[in-house]
Formats: sequence, C-alpha cells, structure tokens
Amino acid sequence: MNPLMKLHPILLSSALVTMVAQPGLAAMTSITDISLNATDTGLDLVFKTQGGDNSNIFTVNQGNTLQADITRAQLNLPDGGGFTQANPAPGISQISVVPLDANSVRVTVSGIDQSPVGEIASSDDQVVLSIRNDGQTTQAPTPVPEELVTVPDSTSPSTIAQSTEAAPEAAPEAPSEAAPEVPAPAEFDVLVPDPEVIIDGAPVPRPQVQQTPPFLPRAVAPPVGDIAVAEGSPAFGSINLGSNERIPKLLLRDAPAREVLSLLARAAGLNLVFTPSGGEAQGDTVSADGPPVSLDIENESVQDVFNHVLRVTGLEANRVGRSIYVGATLPVSAQSVTARTLRLNQVDSAVATNFLVALGAESAVSRERLVTNVNAVEVAEGAPALTETQTTTVDQIEVSRVDYEDSQGILRGLQVVADERTNSVTMIGRADLVAIATDQLTRIDIRRRQVAVNLRVIDIDLNALEAFGTSFSFQTGLFGMLSSGGLGIINIGDGTPSTQSLQTPTGTPISPVNLGGSGVNATAGNFLLQLLATVRNGNGKIITDPTLIVQEGQTATVQLTQDVVTEIEQTVEVTTTGTVTTLDITTEPAGLILQVDVDRIDDNGFVSLSVAPSISAPTATFTSDAGSFFLLSERQISSGQVRVRDGQTLLLSGIIQETERSTVNKIPILGDIPILGALFRSTTTDNQRRELIVLLTPQILDDSDQSVFGYQYTPSEQVQEILENPSR
Repeated sequence: MNPLMKLHPILLSSALVTMVAQPGLAAMTSITDISLNATDTGLDLVFKTQGGDNSNIFTVNQGNTLQADITRAQLNLPDGGGFTQANPAPGISQISVVPLDANSVRVTVSGIDQSPVGEIASSDDQVVLSIRNDGQTTQAPTPVPEELVTVPDSTSPSTIAQSTEAAPEAAPEAPSEAAPEVPAPAEFDVLVPDPEVIIDGAPVPRPQVQQTPPFLPRAVAPPVGDIAVAEGSPAFGSINLGSNERIPKLLLRDAPAREVLSLLARAAGLNLVFTPSGGEAQGDTVSADGPPVSLDIENESVQDVFNHVLRVTGLEANRVGRSIYVGATLPVSAQSVTARTLRLNQVDSAVATNFLVALGAESAVSRERLVTNVNAVEVAEGAPALTETQTTTVDQIEVSRVDYEDSQGILRGLQVVADERTNSVTMIGRADLVAIATDQLTRIDIRRRQVAVNLRVIDIDLNALEAFGTSFSFQTGLFGMLSSGGLGIINIGDGTPSTQSLQTPTGTPISPVNLGGSGVNATAGNFLLQLLATVRNGNGKIITDPTLIVQEGQTATVQLTQDVVTEIEQTVEVTTTGTVTTLDITTEPAGLILQVDVDRIDDNGFVSLSVAPSISAPTATFTSDAGSFFLLSERQISSGQVRVRDGQTLLLSGIIQETERSTVNKIPILGDIPILGALFRSTTTDNQRRELIVLLTPQILDDSDQSVFGYQYTPSEQVQEILENPSR
C-alpha cells in the first residue's frame, strides 16, 4: 500500500491528496444496502458494497450540511430508489443518499445547529460512515507531497503507477442487477369496432364530440425576425510544459497554489519562479503562497492540470526557456508582450477604443483643455478690487478604465491607444488578449447598409366655378326699371342719376354687360332681357419622382423651391440731411421640400424610416408702398417611424382639403319669388379641392463585390439621349 494511504480512518471534512498505483481505471463500486446504527456520539451509516475501491470519497461542509461524494460508485438498492431518513439522531435533521450521476453517489447529512463531522472505516464488503455532532472541529489540510510520480502518456490505457510500491489489484467490477421489466398493458380484442346501434328499426346516430365555438380573431404580434449572430469563444493563453506525463489520480483540498504549481512543474522537469505581490483572486487578497486550490483529477496530463490551476486561481504565467514565471500580476519584463496596430475602415477609432475599454482594457488620451484663472487685483485702499481673467491651454491625460463589481473584463491587462489622424487603434499586451481584441474589432468594423428610396409626390388641385345671373331693362315714359346681376334700379322722372354706370358687388365674378340703351341709366326703350351663365373647371397636378441613396442613420433632403417675399418691413429714419428709408425683406421657400430619415436597415429586409414632405404655394398677393408680398399656403405630411419591407410600396394618402363657397346677390322680395325669382338674383359657387398623395418604395442596395450596378432606374427618352451623347 502507498505510504500516503496510511491515514486511516480519515476525517471526511479534511483535505486529501491520494495517489494510488493501479493497473488501469478503477472498477465500479456497487452499493446494495444501507442501514443506520445508533452510537453514543451519533450514529453509523453502513453501506454494503460489492467490488470496486471504497476509498474514493470527497467531502465538503456547507453551513450546517455535510456532503460526501462517493466517486466510481452506483446505487443499486433493492427498491431501486434512494435512501432518506428524517431525525435519525439528536442534532441531525435528515440523512439522504441519492445518485449524483451515472458514476457517483452523494450522501447529505443535515445538522440542526452545526455541521456534522464524519469518520470512514472500510472493509472488503462495506463502508461505515460514523457521524458525530458533538462539536468536534475538522482536521487541518494535508500538506502537499514533495514528489509527484507520473507515467508517460500512451494511446491506449496502460498500467500506471503512482509510487514505487505496487498496490494490490482492484477487485473486478460486480455486474449490476438488471432492472425488472415492466409488463406492457394488455390489449383486448374488439370483435366489432364502433358498432352501429339500431332501435325500432331506425339507426341511432353515434354520439359526436362536442366542440366549443371558435374564438373571435385576436391580434397577432408581428413575426420575429432572424438576428445576425457573430459568435466567438475567447481563447485564453495556456502554458506548454512540453511533457506527455500523466497523473493517475490527484485529490486535493485547500492546498496553496504555489506548492501545487511547483510540484507540477517539477514533474514536467521545469523550474518555477513565483511572485505573490499584487493582484486579487476571487475577491480575496492573495497570500504569500497564492490562493487555495481544490482538485479532483484522474488520468489527466500534467500540462492540463497546470493550466487548470492557473485558470481557477487567476494567476498569470509565462514560460521562458526551462523556467515558468507565475504571479498575480507579472511585470512587463516577465511577460510575453505583443503590439498590434489596426487601421479601421468604418468604425471611429475613439468608438473602438471605448468598446475595448468596456471589455476591460485601459486607455490614456492626451487632450488640450482650456483653463480659466480669475485673480483679484487691488487698485487702491477702499476701492473695489479689479478681476483679471486669464485663459491658458493645458495638456491633460485622460485615463479610461472600467472597474466592475460582479464581473471581470476579459481584456484586463490590455493597453489601447487611438490615433484619430489615421483612424487606427494600437493594442499592447499578451498575445491572447491582443487576439481577442482583434476578433471583437473585426465584428464591429462593418459597413452601414444603404437604401435607394424612390418617392413619388402627387399634388392634385381641382377648381370649379359655377355662376348664373340675369340682366333686363325697360322704360315707359318717365318710368324705367333696370335689373343687372341681382342689383335693381327703378327710375321715375326725367332726371339723370350722378352714376351713369351700374356697379355690381365685387363678389360676383361675372360683370353684367352694359345694355347700351338710349334712355336714362342706359335703359332700353323697349324691354330687353339678358341671361348670363358660366361654368369653369380647372385642375392642376404636380408630380415629383426623386430617388435618394441614404445610409442608415442618415437624413436626405430634396428641395425644389423658389424664394418668395412674405414680409416687408419699412423703416424711415429722419436725419439732418433728410430721410433714410430702410426695407427689411423676409423670404420663404415655396415649392416642394422632401426629407427622408432612415433609422435602421435590419438583416430581415426591413427598412425603418420616416418621411416628411411639405408643399407650399402663394395664395394671395398684397401691394403696399414698400412693395408686393405673398401669402403662402403649406401642406405637410409627417409619417413618423414606419417599417417597410425591401421593395414594398408605402402609400400616404387621404390628405384632402376641400372648400366650397356660394355667393348670392338678389333684389329684395323679388329675388325670393319661386321660379321667377331667378330673374332678380345671381348665384356664384366656387369649389376648390386639393389632395396630396405620397408613394414611397425603398430598395436595399447590395454593396458587395457580387452586386450589380444601379437600382432599376429607367431614364426618359430625352435623358437617355443626353446620356448617350454628353457633348450635345
């Protein structure tokens, strides 16, 4: 037996390092029965076993619970389940034995006031766990042995030895009992399936399954699109020991990291240089021998175990020749430092630097700052002091570093410097950190997508005018009557009025025709009647069809306008030499202003954008002493944020403005007479209708090397002629 195995019995809560010589992989232990025996200090938990090695037990104390894991063991109880006993002894609330996985069993002993302590005693066919709850403390960790015996690696499992003494051959693995087969449910033969039932010669319909009526249609969420994933696993550096030695078994609890690494380095024929200064591991201050390590390793190479210890302790290591430098934070002179400069294409160097800083890197930037100093200068006794302000330019170093609370940056220890002139980033640090940072920058240095947005703006203006009026006159002797456009005059006598012409209201667009009679007020000697009627229709249409190339996150604007004067301010200043007149003229653009804001283009062919077309036109003209100016009528649509599929057309319509105005001029009383009243009145109806329609079609551009030129633009014949003959 190996001298290290003379610790028998062993306290389960102690640290254990076991090295066993065995011809191959150990056989599996089968636990066939579990029983409890009361003792003076607690109780004994007895395991009946078959085959295997009964010394593979690894324990841990957590609060008031003692857990013991029996490796290379299977639980084969008669009832086929686990073992549980509540309140088996004073101070112990429960004991349970359950399978942890296919090749291990977990024993859990729950104490009431304190954690129980157990001792192991084993023989060929049983293992006894003596549990006591009398306050006994756990044993101190076992020291790490001076030498670690290993065996060369081979392609097939060979006989490996851990010490110079040969251990007895392990007992053959006992075959596990086969689980009882559960009989399948019996299937009954049905002579006549679904028989037809007939009552009084009439078949009875079979019962139907009652179904609830369908629900009303509900709102359905939009489909979830695919997300572009750029996944990568950071590959941290490892130390190559250059050895194929393997460790048959290593069971270790709370051993100093320095001693474990030194033991592994000697097993590989290398030297170890350890420095404990600086750094932290898992939030605890590093001791002189490094953080504690717990391992349960079997048939593992020395090199892998060495790197396992480095990863769990957070120590840095670098091999130079036959020596390995290990420490919480190695100086630059003991590290393998790499410098790499990347000239970025799309992303800004300052943005890339902030991205790496968020992952744990550090950066320092020198910037010029304006510093203002204010000093008080005394002028005379009793007089208020004068303030003197001086502004100077000072160079300051700004350090960027993120200190996390619950996590740790993967790029801790990497130095990043940005050069804005060349838009490049320089990284200095270990080779594995530089490789991780390069991989991350490659993923974010991508081109923004572009889209060709075709916009068709149609402005329809419909005008209609209907006017109807009558004019008639007659004269008999000294009595005369005139009716024109709803305005009537009766003349009695031979006097002539001061107004020789008939004035009609300004609201009537059709002026009555002068009858041209020889009588007073230009009345005809005989009865003369005129009917005046007109219908006028007008329509206007403005069509614009621009195509804009817009990058995501950018805004494009098309403006087809003409400046018109909307306000004139006249200022008259009186001087000794005379008056000076100043005109302040305000202009505004009249026409079409089209603005497209592309927010995002996703990987599923959707474009999120907003469009705001605006159309303005002069409606009236005013003239003053200062000049003429216009009033503008403006119509504008703001779509807000919308999502449109590639090649899909978005229609914005229904922006209708319609006005109708009717003007009636009539002679009192006579104009209200049914039917005949139309001869004594005039009617004018003015109808205006305006409608604005916007058609928007985005087309995502493929800017890869496999894309074709253009975006399906078809020029007109005149434009095609100019393109083919540019000299004309």
